[in-house]
Amino acid sequence: MNKKDNMWELIKFLITGVVCAAADYFTTSLFLRICAGIPSTIAQSAISLLAGFIVGVILNYILSTYWVFKGKQDKAVTKSTKFIVLFIVFSAIAYGLSFLTYEGCRILFSHAPGVNINDCGIDYILKFQFWGDLVFWLYTVAFILKTLVGLIWNYFTRKYILYRRKPEQTQE
Repeated sequence: MNKKDNMWELIKFLITGVVCAAADYFTTSLFLRICAGIPSTIAQSAISLLAGFIVGVILNYILSTYWVFKGKQDKAVTKSTKFIVLFIVFSAIAYGLSFLTYEGCRILFSHAPGVNINDCGIDYILKFQFWGDLVFWLYTVAFILKTLVGLIWNYFTRKYILYRRKPEQTQE
């Protein structure tokens, strides 16, 4: 694979990441509002992030298999139970790393008076009144950081483990 192909693959992966992150963001925000009545902030985070993760991983599998890494791996392999289980396991590890990053941010930011990033939800976005709201921006920073951690993990596991070409496939 030449540099141009690698660059195009990375661009497609980043576009996929943005699309999946947007779906994750809106799903997580929606579930934060739905879970607002749960007394435990860690449970609110876990349920909301898990909902966003599920939406994101399904979308990521589809885009990774049929667009980003198309032709890198045999179709029979990408549809096999083993491949899908590995995809989910690697994605679950990304979820764990992302969750720890988000929770670390939530705990760090909670030291500021009146700040609980789990108070941010879909209503902040839909009202378009978030520009001056510190909680919204801290939530967004936490979300971006957790997404970057997952993005890096996902790119390397997909490129070098899941969608790597077999040695006999690399000869052109």
